[in-house]
Amino acid sequence: MGAKLTAGVLGGAFAVTVLSAVCAVQILGDTSIGRGDVAAARYAQERAGEVARWLDPPGIAKYSGKQLVAALLAARASQGTATIPLALPEGTSGALTAVPVAWSGSTTSTSGARVTVRIDADVVIRLSGWLNRGKETGGHAARCFSYTLRTGEEPVVRKLRCPNNDTAMKVPKPAPLPSA
Repeated sequence: MGAKLTAGVLGGAFAVTVLSAVCAVQILGDTSIGRGDVAAARYAQERAGEVARWLDPPGIAKYSGKQLVAALLAARASQGTATIPLALPEGTSGALTAVPVAWSGSTTSTSGARVTVRIDADVVIRLSGWLNRGKETGGHAARCFSYTLRTGEEPVVRKLRCPNNDTAMKVPKPAPLPSA
């Protein structure tokens, strides 16, 4: 009889623990555990490679960081702004954008041309699953990436701390890369 009683008590304790966890998530909400912010940060990180492909200069000509930013803005930015809209993942609404904030160097120097881009994610995610059916949670994240570009090499992408908004450089006038 002792083994059955112990099994019953342990089974009941397990059921109460699981039910308590489910109720806590439902009552406190998904934003309390940071799900929205975590997803927003992941979306920003996933777009870093996309921006690297846009910055990769063609051919073997010499380009400055400013020329690369101007070409990126000419090809991708919204009319009259330095903000580049990025595609949102399916089931997500809000805004996912990239903005160049700093640049230096040239593609033919040993240190290369360096471009820093801030990717902002302000998103609302529709949650799925048995407990979360029809719920939405919002999140925000800003991630910065440094792109080092050298002639004839793949761009090197490195995550870094975002500079203050005060230190962002004046955005150059959008223009295509000059032909060599």
